[in-house]
Amino acid sequence: MSLNVSTTNIKGCTVVHLQGKILSEADAELLRTGVSKLSSYKVIFEIKELSHINSTGISVFVKTMTRCRIENGDLVICSPNKIISNLFEITKMNDVFSIYNSVEAALTYFK
Repeated sequence: MSLNVSTTNIKGCTVVHLQGKILSEADAELLRTGVSKLSSYKVIFEIKELSHINSTGISVFVKTMTRCRIENGDLVICSPNKIISNLFEITKMNDVFSIYNSVEAALTYFK
């Protein structure tokens, strides 16, 4: 399964739902395109259906977070599965990103 990106707006935040894998430059480009039209720089990446991610995908996450912060917003991550949680721990990305268990919990970050 390749990457599927969809967005919804909840309480002034853009929730980016990611499903599939981010393993290739084509997947990363699809994500870049999906976040290039953000309606809000308060962004939540909801990744419960993201099965795999590598350094290419993590790079897009970091660049998106940087862009959000430049625009006085931020990016947080929610609902990682066990595989992604372990990867974030190993790579210390859990120190870089604020990670929440649900969209509802992530929304409280932006209050």
